[in-house]
Amino acid sequence: MKQVSVEKFIEGYQCDVFPITIVKFLLNRKKILSFFEKALDKNFEPKIIYKPNDKECEDCKIKESAGMLCRQHTSIDRVLNASKILEDLDTHTYFFKNEIFKMVGQRLIIVYCPHPKLLTGKITDSKVRKVNPIMVEQQGLALKSNVEVIPFLSSALLDENLKCWFNSEFSLVTIPKDRNSCDFCLIPNS
Repeated sequence: MKQVSVEKFIEGYQCDVFPITIVKFLLNRKKILSFFEKALDKNFEPKIIYKPNDKECEDCKIKESAGMLCRQHTSIDRVLNASKILEDLDTHTYFFKNEIFKMVGQRLIIVYCPHPKLLTGKITDSKVRKVNPIMVEQQGLALKSNVEVIPFLSSALLDENLKCWFNSEFSLVTIPKDRNSCDFCLIPNS
């Protein structure tokens, strides 16, 4: 099985996207696209709707002394202030660091991809694929207009065995499944 390094793929675009973000998008493509579809439904009510720069966020208040934002507001801040992002032309989805995002009407949907080095306990399929959707809504919300957007095609990646660092023991390799999804395996780091 010939493996393609996701790190080298991203280097070619000179964009600040973590390799695991691309891999998690491919592993969860249908699920992530369903998040965007749900957001189109005006009657869909998520458990939490975030606002940018929310001074009332309790988690941000806790982290304030360390000069940090909560996990969700860190993602929101990154996305709204990114200057160079990748765009998947197949799905019109954007990527920056470990965030996958898209404006859906007046809603910004961000899918945060936790890094596997944060995993504790036994490695399971659901832990490897884990993503966290965040819905942001505020009147006049928009992505910056002067962002440099670098296009790529995720459909071309679905046919590849992509490899990226997983943790100190393993690398993660995607396994093509069909035209819209892939599976994975872990291989020992040598």
